[in-house]
Parts: sequence; C-alpha cells; structure tokens
Amino acid sequence: MLKLRTPGMGGLLVLMATAGINTAALADPHGTEVARNCAARAQVFLQSLDGEQQKLAGQAFDEAKRRLWSYAPNVPQLTQRLEGVALKDMSEQQRLAAHGLLACGLSSQGYQKSTSIMWLDDILAQTDLYRPMKDLPIGSPFYWLAVFGDPDDDEPWGWQYEGHHLVLNFTVVDNEVIFAPAFMGADPAQVPDGERAGWRILGAEMDKGLTLVRSLSEEQHKHAVIADEIPERIITGQGKGDALKDYAGLPVSDLDAEQLLLFWSLVDEYAGNAADPVAREHLDAIRADGTEDIYFAWMGGTSASSGKYYRIHSPSLIIEFVTARDRQAPGRPPNPNHVHTVFRYPGNDFGTGLLRRHYETSPHHQEK
Repeated sequence: MLKLRTPGMGGLLVLMATAGINTAALADPHGTEVARNCAARAQVFLQSLDGEQQKLAGQAFDEAKRRLWSYAPNVPQLTQRLEGVALKDMSEQQRLAAHGLLACGLSSQGYQKSTSIMWLDDILAQTDLYRPMKDLPIGSPFYWLAVFGDPDDDEPWGWQYEGHHLVLNFTVVDNEVIFAPAFMGADPAQVPDGERAGWRILGAEMDKGLTLVRSLSEEQHKHAVIADEIPERIITGQGKGDALKDYAGLPVSDLDAEQLLLFWSLVDEYAGNAADPVAREHLDAIRADGTEDIYFAWMGGTSASSGKYYRIHSPSLIIEFVTARDRQAPGRPPNPNHVHTVFRYPGNDFGTGLLRRHYETSPHHQEK
C-alpha cells in the first residue's frame, strides 16, 4: 500500500473523494458561509472609503467591465485600470478592510501566495531593469480592488483584485462562489540574492508538474508531450478564455494509481488556493468530468533549468503553467525563474454557468 505524508485539507479532500467518501456531506458544501462572510467584509471595505474612492471601487455588476483584467503593470502602453482603488491610495484602516476581503475567498495557502507575489514586486522594483524608472507603478502598493454589484443584495455580485502578476476574480451567485479566472505569476520565482535569498513562490506548481511528467512511461510521455517549443505566454490569457477548444495530450485515465495521486496533488495546488468549500465544490465538478475527459499536456524540457509549459484541460478545468520570457536577454529566451500560471473554469469563468441558471430560474427575473 502506498504510504503518504499527511496531506493538507485540500489534498485530504482529494484522497477522501478517491476513496469514495462523500465530501458533499461535509458542512457548507457550496461555500454559503464563505459568500456571507465575504459580503460582510465587502461592505466593511466599501463603507471605509470616501465618496471618490467609492465611485472607483463600487462598480455596477457589468459583464464587460468584470471580464477586463491584466497582469501587466498599470502603464498606458500595457494596461489602464479604470476600476478599483489601489492600495497606495488607501489609509491603513482601508488596507485592513481590503485585505479582509482579499483573504476571505482564499485559503491560507492562497492568501500567502498572493501576498508573497505582491512582495516580490518590491524586489523586482529594485532590479536593474526597473530601478532607473522611478515612476513606473510596480511594487506592493500598486494593486487594485474593485467590488462589482451590491454585496448586501440578493442579486449576483463579485470582486476583483488585480495588479502585476496577480489577478483574482470572485463571483457570487445565490450564495455560491466561483473563483475563476485566477492568474498568479512570480518574477523572480526564486529570489537569488539579498536578505530574502531563497524565497520561492509558486515552486510547488513547478515541482509537482515536473514530478508528474517524469513519472510517465515512454509511451505515456509520447502522448503527453505535444511540442518541443513552448508558447511565449499562457494561451488562455486575458480576453482569451475560449482559446483552447480541443483537448491534447495524455488522458488522465491512462495514469496508474500512483501517478493519479501525483496528478490530483497538482490540481489541488491550484484549486486549493480558494477557500476550502469553494475549492471542494470545484474539485467535485472536475472529478465529475471523468478521468477519460481530463488531459495532461506538456511542452519543452523536463529539467529544472529548461523552458517548460504544461496544462490540464477538462470540461470543468483549465490550468496553464509556463516559464515566461527573459525581458533582459537578446531574443528573449524562456526564463525558468519567471513563471506565469492561470486557473480557469470553462463554462463558469466569472460565474457564467451560475449566472445563466440564476437568470433562467429566479422568479424576480422571470417577471421581467
């Protein structure tokens, strides 16, 4: 019998489901308490703002605005954030309220990753590339929080936290919470020097992907590796949620029992960034797809220092990981110390599926 170290809560849920234990019977299966808690924290945040800040942070539940996001720094040639209030423009009390809302939809793992990505930007701001450009809006103060819709109403609402290398989208519909799309990046992925030398953010995403691909047999590897060269960036980036229409790679049903544990641990590394009931609900949807309809694909090398890309794709999940390009090198080769990831929920990004159900079944909307 395979012996495992004690898993975290998200990993435990995966193992429980694998063993046939009904995770839906656990408390708060749809994230209702998370939704209520976040609604209360959103109200605290909005009420802490002055009139002008409220105009920026309190947005209507507009589909087009909600779906705008970018992980680039907020400069006109890259992106121009028109919604939300930046941390730099908040008082200490407002920042406390903002972090309260940020943390409530995340697990402790997801919150620590998110705040660490922000702190990495402080390190990045001191690199040779950015140091001469003192006015470039990069660093931990340059992250924006916006609330869409009324958290105190029965209608759908949501919030977005957005800045360089971090975009988190939450949608609440009938007290169910969707955490997608979520973008996380890290540069440097491992801090090479200075007082924070050794810091490694998103390291498990890389290590678990490498462990899985290296576990494959020659025949499995042949199906999983779909290209030698990696794409320049994630394929389903901002505005491109529907870019992957076809499945490619190795069906997860072709993995053996030990490889399946590696696979689910990798999935949980992403889904487990959400608050536990939200992560559990999404994991149940992914498992319901069936392993024959979940695909694992790889591009590039399989050494720690090589450029690499992988994705997991099913009707209910898209995960992408890529080593981004080196901005400072001629020809911009892949930089294994600069990584981008995205976590998506096809058909339910930004709560699309839940919203469709809400508008079709809600008596209030049927009367219109």
